[in-house]
Amino acid sequence: MSNTIEKLKSFFSFAFLNNIYKTLTFHDFLIATFPFCLKMRAARAERMRKRFVASLRNKSKIKVAFFLQSPSIWKYGRLYWLFEHSERFEPVVVICPFNVRLNSDKGEILRIMRQAEDFAKESGYRYFQTYDSVRNKWLNVKKLLNPDVIFYTKPYKDTLPQYHIYRFKDRLNCYAPYGIMCIDIFWIVYNLPFHNLLWRFFVETEYQRGYSQQYQTCGGKNTQVVGSLGMETLMLPDYKPVDVWKPQPKRKKRIIWAPHHTVEHLFNFSNFFTYCDLMFELAEKYKDEIQIAFKPHPVLKFKLINIWGTEKTEAYYQRWRDLPNGQLEEGYYADLFLTSDAMIHDCASFTAEYLHTRKPTMFIVKDEHTADHWNSFGQMCFDLHYHAHKPADVEEYIKNVVIAGNDLKAAERDNFYRNYLYPKDGVMPSQKIVDEIIKQIG
Repeated sequence: MSNTIEKLKSFFSFAFLNNIYKTLTFHDFLIATFPFCLKMRAARAERMRKRFVASLRNKSKIKVAFFLQSPSIWKYGRLYWLFEHSERFEPVVVICPFNVRLNSDKGEILRIMRQAEDFAKESGYRYFQTYDSVRNKWLNVKKLLNPDVIFYTKPYKDTLPQYHIYRFKDRLNCYAPYGIMCIDIFWIVYNLPFHNLLWRFFVETEYQRGYSQQYQTCGGKNTQVVGSLGMETLMLPDYKPVDVWKPQPKRKKRIIWAPHHTVEHLFNFSNFFTYCDLMFELAEKYKDEIQIAFKPHPVLKFKLINIWGTEKTEAYYQRWRDLPNGQLEEGYYADLFLTSDAMIHDCASFTAEYLHTRKPTMFIVKDEHTADHWNSFGQMCFDLHYHAHKPADVEEYIKNVVIAGNDLKAAERDNFYRNYLYPKDGVMPSQKIVDEIIKQIG
């Protein structure tokens, strides 16, 4: 796959490849190729929404739908409860299929949907399951629920068409990124058709607003800075996390290993195949001093099934479940972060997210080109990491920084958290979002 991409790159410009990718992804050649077509659609959607907002002002209950594809990317927990406890709103979590375009493993797709349903039940959320297993049918959300406000958990068109923003252009479509984007592929982070069709695009800092204004076809006029919604729990001083770690005979250092999914991708950050066996070796070698939580990107399993096959992939994940000083973590990770001691990863969004804990973190560097992909905000976050260029660097980090506590970057991380991550006005992101919606609908 990678060899084919390199050959294509030698014949075609990168911009041309981007247009091909967007055309295939969104099935819309005009939008992918001609920005004025997207401007026209965005302007039409804005006119439709203005009429729709006017109709909401006399409505007693505003229906708010959260389109959830995977629990691991759920960032709307506190926001859901703010709506639930308000007399004006009626929230519901809508469970949608995940990664239907990545592979055809329907069993894995339905497994994640069941996982999402269990998550909604355990969290106490009102929810709606889009798959009718009795009739083997996907349900029509617009017809059956008719939501007024929709929050998406992902910007990509990797669910079924009836659950994408194209079907709800006249509604108050909102999105807070599922991760803090630190890489410089601005078109996919800020300028998909999805981003331009949003009513409100809630971002983390002024850096992200600047990127939106610079790269979005609509000029970022739907963008509003609220802070990192997904990391809000980590910023609450009175929050008491649940200890999700496997019990040990004594307290050990708790390390999260979070590999990214880009094992066969144009923007390849992942080092999974280099380190997948080593992490077991280190867990065994230092079993009296550490425990490791395997926290893979939710897409990684789909990729591994395509490469390894289902049996080998399941066996690898099961090995982490069974490891006495190891565990598999596939759900949301606020409690995991807060009760950990350190992280090792190659995931772009975790580069900023884990800094909310102010604990030591290491980034596994793929090659000399990794440094070329950061945006300006991501570069600052990356510089606050310890860096691994080879397996020996990971072991050195575990021994000297995590176990021995020789953390030389602690003060720098604290300063960055205060200056860039924690809201200066003290108002949490979810409250700012609710205030904005109430202000607009009256």
